[in-house]
Amino acid sequence: MKNIKVGLSISLTGNYSIQGMESFEGIKLWVSDINRNGGIFISDIVAKLPIELIYYDDKSSVEKCRTNIETLISEDRVDILLGPYSSSLALAACEIAQQNNKTLWNHGGATDEIEERNFTNVINAITPASHYSYGIIDAVYNADEELNKIATFSAENSGFSTGIANGARFYAKHKGLEVKEFKFQSGIEDFSVFIDDLRSYNPDLLLGMGRAEDDLRLAESLFESGVYTKAAAYIVASIKAFKEKFGQKADGILSASQWERGVKITPDIGPSPEEFFLNFHAAYNKEPDYIAAQGYNIGVILGKCIRETGTLDDLTLREFARNAEFNTFYGNFKTDEKCNQIGHQMVVVQWQNGQKVIVFPQSLAEAEIIYPG
Repeated sequence: MKNIKVGLSISLTGNYSIQGMESFEGIKLWVSDINRNGGIFISDIVAKLPIELIYYDDKSSVEKCRTNIETLISEDRVDILLGPYSSSLALAACEIAQQNNKTLWNHGGATDEIEERNFTNVINAITPASHYSYGIIDAVYNADEELNKIATFSAENSGFSTGIANGARFYAKHKGLEVKEFKFQSGIEDFSVFIDDLRSYNPDLLLGMGRAEDDLRLAESLFESGVYTKAAAYIVASIKAFKEKFGQKADGILSASQWERGVKITPDIGPSPEEFFLNFHAAYNKEPDYIAAQGYNIGVILGKCIRETGTLDDLTLREFARNAEFNTFYGNFKTDEKCNQIGHQMVVVQWQNGQKVIVFPQSLAEAEIIYPG
């Protein structure tokens, strides 16, 4: 054995290419950092081995992703199989990995369907979609106890978007809040058909929870129509593309994020949040989104598992991860008995004066939420 073969199907083209490239850059940076230091020590062979990253562009296609995963397992015979970006692709990858009894290290698919399908060979490193809205609702509720009406926009043909919407409906009703759901097909070009109904409903909080391109179009349509609510949040607003598209109009907009530079955490292994940020910026001359952090983080988790077990045996690594708990720059890693992530905590961010800052939970907040009340 000369190296550790890590396999990846990733969206470098197609609908998910913006996020796919971010994820890929995070993974590549981890590989580069490991190889710069001679590789990962494996006690089974008493040697450090470098990483060989084998990847294929899935073109944001479920079928292409399936083919790539099958190739990585059966032809390339990778030691480690990483999941793709996006919930639909991750779900497809889980199915192929399950059929081949290969562990899939999931860092890019948040759909609750992965948990609901009871896969036995998936290690989930990110918070599931159904929890995305919880912090946003809490943050706004804390700022305005008179919060009453919430409008949600979700893509009914997206498992990820549906998962967020279902979670938002459940959590809002749990807090005694009213919810009106606006549903659309992902890829919609014109949201103007919803404007009159939205104005009539007059919500206190608007939650956009489609795919990235959907949320960008929704926000653009609302800005152009002059429809404003006391609070608005879009899942896509946590990434750079939102600020780049809307400039000063982004100020005040909220979002949920899996990771931010300002997260105050002391990692047990790997870089600090600030060290990762600076390392990524030096490598790519841009700031990392949380999606890049997810890519790098799955590598840190893998490195921890390999070093602790001293092996590349697939089942041994899976079982170690199932029972492990530790902190990385990304947050706490801990799974339940089904390998679903229960340790990681999301944060709520808001654009303020052109900068993205953490506003919730209060224990991690860099600034107070700006809220018109």
